[in-house]
Amino acid sequence: MPAFVAPLVGFALGALLAWFSAAAPHRLGALRASEPRPAPGTRARPLALVSLFACLVFAPVCAYFLVFAPDWSFAYLVDTRRIPSAVDLVLVLVNAASVPAGFAAANRFAGSAGGRWTAQRAVRALAVLAGAPLSIALVAVLALSRRLALDGTYRQVEGDFGVHPVAGGPLGYALLWMYTMLAAGFAVTVSALLRREPAGRAPKAEPSPGERPRSVQSKPAPEVVLPRPASTRPQRRLGVGSGGRSNRPG
Repeated sequence: MPAFVAPLVGFALGALLAWFSAAAPHRLGALRASEPRPAPGTRARPLALVSLFACLVFAPVCAYFLVFAPDWSFAYLVDTRRIPSAVDLVLVLVNAASVPAGFAAANRFAGSAGGRWTAQRAVRALAVLAGAPLSIALVAVLALSRRLALDGTYRQVEGDFGVHPVAGGPLGYALLWMYTMLAAGFAVTVSALLRREPAGRAPKAEPSPGERPRSVQSKPAPEVVLPRPASTRPQRRLGVGSGGRSNRPG
């Protein structure tokens, strides 16, 4: 990826990831204004996923061309042999920070509405924070398309000798491979952002003020059968008559 458009692309990708993160509870519908504000503990996970994508996918893709095709990365506008190596390190750090910066800017844009992403604000955020940087990057690439279509060094392009087209060459295959890895990493990050939290970690949903809590129907208590008390009436002896005489025959 050209060095002069990489931060713009990273910022736009961060804004897109923020939109997907906000759309996670609405998988089958548009963003609604009545969505409750997320708990503070749930914000760390999306930011960590975006930071991992920036450090493990986006920054290495940009650093590859700074290391192995530096002249092409600057569109043969400067001789990269005169650029200190510290500049390349700064560019790598800027590229890595551009993705979380776009993510944070999009969330802050939504935070001006009480932390809730409405459908109207989602369109504005995508147009301003994602569409504008991508448009600038596209215009810059189109303006330098002739130079970016050549594979060579700064001296070769300026002297017009020994250059080769990017398509079909090693640089062309490297571009195809790196962009494929970038798209795959972006897709994996979006899938992780859309994945719901485990049931044990999800916060308990509080009933809305207008909603009455459902009464819990309790089962009737089982009937307790007490044991029948023994009769206190004195039993009459068998075989004993009145006056103490026995009723048994002679």
